[in-house]
Amino acid sequence: MANGDTSFPKIADANWWKLRDLFKRKVPAIVTPTYLATALSMGEASARSNLIGPFKKIGIIDSDGKPTDRAYDWRDDHKYKAVCEALIEEYYPQEIKDLFHSPDADLQQLTNWFMSHARCGEPAAKMYARFYILLLKADPSEAEAATAKKETVKKASAKPKKKKEKAAKKPEPVVSESDANVQPPVAPIPAQPVQTVLSNAPELHINIQLHISPESSAEQIDRIFESMAKHLKDFNK
Repeated sequence: MANGDTSFPKIADANWWKLRDLFKRKVPAIVTPTYLATALSMGEASARSNLIGPFKKIGIIDSDGKPTDRAYDWRDDHKYKAVCEALIEEYYPQEIKDLFHSPDADLQQLTNWFMSHARCGEPAAKMYARFYILLLKADPSEAEAATAKKETVKKASAKPKKKKEKAAKKPEPVVSESDANVQPPVAPIPAQPVQTVLSNAPELHINIQLHISPESSAEQIDRIFESMAKHLKDFNK
């Protein structure tokens, strides 16, 4: 660094591209907090600390807020790379330029370097590191990528939350034509207990009188009783 100061430029990517876009449309006569607050829809205090202060530091605007010759070169896509290279040459020591000289430099190692040399905390050192990588890229098309990323985040945050879906109803079983012709099994009817009904009918008594001739032999009499026993045995059931 030309003046030996250990305070490095620290500008967020979004603020870098926002102000450059304003300058590409029309370079203002003077950059004030109210101008930035209106043009970029931000607070005046934020515009003063995050835009005016840092851009004065790197010479885009002078101490009175007026754009410099560098501001005109900075907004020009064809001269943008030369401006980035000039900023690296003016504000960074040779050591960091020797160690980290390409856009694919390791962000954590670069952050550690700034923590050591700027004697700051990690959040501030990471901002120093990101801005240094932005200058190494020196690519004006990065503005389009940053804008696209911002729109994606904006749409994602504005997307309404999905309501919890109601539990899906169980689908009714599909009955094929062949199944429809099949009769469902009939549940068996439980056997009913048999009730015994006492009959009030009168009992039947049969009196049989036999007239046997005295001339009948003993053998004939036996046959008569055998026949009677045979025919009358069903009455006992």
